[in-house]
Amino acid sequence: MLNTNTKKRTEDTITKSASSKGSGGAATPEPAEKALRVPQQSRSRASYERMLDAAEKLLRESGSDEITLTEVGKRGKVSIGSIYCRFDSKDDLIRAVQHRVSAAITEEQSGMLARLSRHATTLEGLMGMLIDELAESLKRHASILRPMMLRANQDAVVGSMGRNAHDAVARVAVDAMLRFGDDFSHGEKERAAHAVYSVIYAALARFLGLGSSMESSEQGDWEDLKFDLASMATAYLTTGKDRTR
Repeated sequence: MLNTNTKKRTEDTITKSASSKGSGGAATPEPAEKALRVPQQSRSRASYERMLDAAEKLLRESGSDEITLTEVGKRGKVSIGSIYCRFDSKDDLIRAVQHRVSAAITEEQSGMLARLSRHATTLEGLMGMLIDELAESLKRHASILRPMMLRANQDAVVGSMGRNAHDAVARVAVDAMLRFGDDFSHGEKERAAHAVYSVIYAALARFLGLGSSMESSEQGDWEDLKFDLASMATAYLTTGKDRTR
């Protein structure tokens, strides 16, 4: 579990995307901010959480954003009128789900990586544990990450929140690797660590079918993939070379 300050920074990192600029420099629409306003009264808060819970479950089950507010109302035992009191549209509701999911997963993964960084005694040991635990976290959350990543292709707000969450976890992973920077063969140590994390994430995401068609998922053996990634990452960091500029 992250400490209070770290958790607050996690929330701030995700929330920042609600006021950031979308693609093409256009400001993100007002509904994103409205979707992130949580009611304070306990009864209203309970109804709001049921809406988010129901929408998240439906997204996980469908594997896409092809859900309806009618389905959300039935699953969450709330009226359509109550939903529209909180959200202008399905887009707003999905953005609120994305905000909550991103914050929770970022906190989980950042806390896990920070713990591994404290306990690892070698770069090789760190990479094995880092890849194993990151992989299993992505696998646990794949059913909600998949529809959110697909949604990000059409929704700049969802895409921005996703990128901010990814960058926050990547920063913690890179910092963990840099603890063993003396073992790196690279002069540009931070660039090398970022490259390793990018390749690791892309390989795991592809296997799990995140951000791509399900046809490309689960090719090969999961345990072999994790082992191979750890071996390749360690080898690259300790024997690789910087690009000649």
